[in-house]
Amino acid sequence: MRATVSTNSNLKCLAKATGMWMPGQTAEVCAAMRADGLQIDPAQLGRLDADPLNAIVSLGGCSASFVSPQGLVATNHHCVLESIQYHSKEGQDYLTDGFLAKSPG
Repeated sequence: MRATVSTNSNLKCLAKATGMWMPGQTAEVCAAMRADGLQIDPAQLGRLDADPLNAIVSLGGCSASFVSPQGLVATNHHCVLESIQYHSKEGQDYLTDGFLAKSPG
């Protein structure tokens, strides 16, 4: 029987290999991202002031992303649940009925 010991550095490598890395680590995972088929310059993923990372939105503990030039944001339902509840009122239950804007305004 052979035992395997996992070190902290092994865990870091595993995390990076599965996509769990910080923008500042882009140089370390550049070759792996290219090998996995990344077609953009990996350096772009380390710049917080340029696309695609400048399209990330913080929603108080959740993340989201702009998906249109008009400001449409995509995120998980639980991230906006409280806000949806707050803006609902009697006769206007956005959680149940949803909401469709009259214009992209």
